[in-house]
Amino acid sequence: MKKIVYFLIVILAVLSACSEADSENTYTVEDAEENGDVIVKHQSEDFEQIRQGALEVENIEKMNTLLEKVDNAEDYSVDVSIFNPNNTHYKNTFTADGQNITFENNYEGYRQSPAGTYTCRFIQKRGHIIYLSKCESEEGEEYSTMVAFIGTEEAFREAE
Repeated sequence: MKKIVYFLIVILAVLSACSEADSENTYTVEDAEENGDVIVKHQSEDFEQIRQGALEVENIEKMNTLLEKVDNAEDYSVDVSIFNPNNTHYKNTFTADGQNITFENNYEGYRQSPAGTYTCRFIQKRGHIIYLSKCESEEGEEYSTMVAFIGTEEAFREAE
């Protein structure tokens, strides 16, 4: 009987340690704030609702800076942390090198934007959405236009 109790205690301790390790490795909104990421909190998982404004955005001024740097053929990089309603986290990265924009997309929830790394020639903001165009994946697939970032009109306006 003592062996069974001891075995159960060991199993519970191991499971507890695994649970703590998982929670320590979870990237939170607070982590994104500390790292200076652009933060997008989706209030829905439905693309159309997100496109219509079911989201909150913080640090969006960094996206405006990215657009300016690309226009001036300057280097710049920005991380975007996307959080779904269930707190699932995705990190996308935009890196401009003066000629191209590298888009590391880990979020597959935007139409026409599969996960992967893309090299793009152009970036443009239309309303509250940033698009990339003339993109090529690492596998050589070409994409004429991709949705790269969705913000809100209000957030972009306040950031100017």
